[in-house]
Amino acid sequence: MAENIIQQYYDQRGLEYGMNKLRKKKILELVSEEGTENKRILDMGCATGFFGKELKRKSNIVIGIDISEKLINEAKKVLDEAYALDIENEEWPKQFIENPFDIIICAEFIEHLFDQEKFLSIIKEILAPNGKLIITTPNFLVWNNRIKMLLGRYGLKEVFNDRSHIHLLSYKGFKEMIIRAGFRVVRESHVWYPNWLEKYNANISPNLFVYQTIIKLQA
Repeated sequence: MAENIIQQYYDQRGLEYGMNKLRKKKILELVSEEGTENKRILDMGCATGFFGKELKRKSNIVIGIDISEKLINEAKKVLDEAYALDIENEEWPKQFIENPFDIIICAEFIEHLFDQEKFLSIIKEILAPNGKLIITTPNFLVWNNRIKMLLGRYGLKEVFNDRSHIHLLSYKGFKEMIIRAGFRVVRESHVWYPNWLEKYNANISPNLFVYQTIIKLQA
């Protein structure tokens, strides 16, 4: 696989990526709703396989994909299979269509892509019948970001300004995109900011108060 500037970036930064406890808890809850064992799961942007390793504890088959070969070499040690793949420029493994997935997890992944609509169309092809797609992505229009921008204090060190983020997505815009792509929302389980606002979620705007959008979908 020819190395490019994007791959070099993830080789250098990939070991820094992780997942906060609340987001991990919410994703695992959405996975467990589908049954806790013997699922075929694809972890997109798997990095070293740190999250996929959690999924394997329930006897699931977990396969990872990441653009960084350096990270995939680590993921291969803990996952059933792992592939170094630039999904926007290379062919996906044919066996993904021949043997589709019960669950596909894209945690903080879709904002790193140039062509999100094409990606979603491919995902539909590799989901098993009644398979579920779980996506998490930052909500750029969360209220504290709006205040910082209004005051002219939004800077390059903001978490939303990760240099690898191609698109800054809002909750509303992201949801419109996935529905347009032909997915149906099964359940939403977001990270709110501050967290205690979650108990009021039926009465307040997620576009304003959701920090990380977490949605389970079905094609």
